[in-house]
Amino acid sequence: MQIPTHFPAQPKEIWGYFHAINQIPRPSRHEEKFREFILKEAERLKFKTHVDGVGNVIVYVPASAGYEDHETVIIQNHMDMVTDATPDRKINFNQDPIVTFRDGEWIKADRTTLGADNGIGCAAALALMEDRSIAHPPLELLFTIDEETGLKGAWGVDAEHLRGKKMINLDTEEWGSLYIGCAGGIDYEFKKTVQLVPSLIDGAAVKLVAGGFLGGHSGVDIHEQRGNAIKFLIDWVKALPEGSFELAEWRGGKAHNIIPRDAFAVIKLKDPSLARAAAEKVTARWQSYLPANDRKFFARVEEAEAGATEVVSGTDLRLLLAFLTAFPHGAHSYDLASNKELVSMSNNLAISLLVRSQFYLQSSLRFFDRNECVSLENQVTALAEGFGVEVTKNGEYPSWKPIRDNKLLGLVSEKYEALFKKKAKVTAIHAGLECGILRDKIGPIDAVSFGPTIMGAHSPDERVHIPTVETFWSLLKEVLKSL
Repeated sequence: MQIPTHFPAQPKEIWGYFHAINQIPRPSRHEEKFREFILKEAERLKFKTHVDGVGNVIVYVPASAGYEDHETVIIQNHMDMVTDATPDRKINFNQDPIVTFRDGEWIKADRTTLGADNGIGCAAALALMEDRSIAHPPLELLFTIDEETGLKGAWGVDAEHLRGKKMINLDTEEWGSLYIGCAGGIDYEFKKTVQLVPSLIDGAAVKLVAGGFLGGHSGVDIHEQRGNAIKFLIDWVKALPEGSFELAEWRGGKAHNIIPRDAFAVIKLKDPSLARAAAEKVTARWQSYLPANDRKFFARVEEAEAGATEVVSGTDLRLLLAFLTAFPHGAHSYDLASNKELVSMSNNLAISLLVRSQFYLQSSLRFFDRNECVSLENQVTALAEGFGVEVTKNGEYPSWKPIRDNKLLGLVSEKYEALFKKKAKVTAIHAGLECGILRDKIGPIDAVSFGPTIMGAHSPDERVHIPTVETFWSLLKEVLKSL
C-alpha cells in the first residue's frame, strides 16, 4: 500500500489507509465517496457488507482460523470529519483532499482539520480487513455517518444486522486512557427578527475582525477556558462609546462542536480610531487571563467591502448585545469523583449571525447527568424569554453512563498492562461518542473506547501523535487475539 514519504513506515496498513482516506472528501452529511471506498475494499477482499437506510456500512469479516466459535465483536467508527480551515487557506472540503505533513512526532494538515478524528480509527478497521495475519473472532466493522453534527448515523443503525455483544469504539483521542462513558448533548437554536433603520452616520463602513483563537473541540477542550471569538467580538463592540457607531452585520463560528475561533462585525463609526482604542483595551484585558497558549489572537479594523445603508435599530442592538453578553459559555460543573479534570456539564456558544435583519445563535449543551442539565437548559431558555428571542430545541443524544462491571474492560485493561507495564486510566470523556446510542439500540453490551493521541481536534491545529498509533495498533491486535 502506498505511503507518503513523510508518513512513518509502520504500521503500514494504518498509515496507508489513513492517507487514502484523506484523499476522499468526507464532511458530515457527504460521506458517499468514503462509503463507496469501503464497499469497494470489502468487495476486493470478498467480505459481505450491509448498507442501512441512512447510509451506515457494516463489513462482516469472518473469524480467523481457530476463532470460528468465538463471540462476534463490533468495531465501530464514524466516516465523517469536522471541516475547518484558517482564513488564509482556500479549500473546498467537498472536493479537495487533505494535505498532510510531518512535524517531528506529529502528522498535521496544511492549515485545515486533519481528519484523524475519526480517520485513524477507520484506517485501523480497514487494516483489520487487509491483514490476514491478525488473529480475531468474527468482526462486524460498523462505519456510521454524520457523527459530528449530532450522531445521526448511530440513531439510524438497524440493530437486526448486528450480532456482536462486545463493542470496541476507536474514536477517542488520549492514548493510555480507556473510556467507558461519554457526555450526552442537546442543541438549541435562537432566532429573532430585528428592526433595520437607515444609517445616519456619514463615512465608510468598517469591519471589526477578531481571529486567531485556538478554538478546538467543544467537549474535549472546553475545560481549558480558551477564548470564544464571538464573546470577544461582543465585548469589543460593547466597549465602543454609546452612540458612536451603528451595526449592520456580524458573523462568527463554524459548527456546534467547535469553539469559535473567528468572528467579525460590520459597523459604521464616526471615528475609526475609537474601534482601535477599544480593541487595545479589550485585548489587554483578555490576554491577562486567557491560557498562555491562546494569547496570539488578534483584533483589527479593516475597510468593509460594501457600505451599510441600513443598520440595526438602537433598541434591538442594545437587546442583542445584552443577550449575548449574558449567554453562558464554557464549563459549568466538574465530575468531582473523577481522578482527572473531567467536565460534567458545559455549554458552547457555537455560532452567531446577524444578517439582513435576522439574528441567529446556535448553542451546544453537554452533560453526564441529564437531570443536572435541566438547570442549564432553564437558564438559556429563560434568557431567550426575557429578551424576546425565539428558541428551538433540536437534536438530543444520551450520555453513555460508565459501567465498570464490564468483562471487555477487564480484558483490555489486562492486555494494556501486560504490553506496556503500567495501568491504563479508566475514565469518561466530555465529548459525545456513539456508544450510548448503540447500547440502547443493540441491548446490553460491553463497550470500551480507546485510540491514539490526537490533539487539537475540530481545529486546523489537529494532529496525531505518531508513536501512539503503533502502540494503539498493538493493543487492538492483542485484545482481538484474546477475545
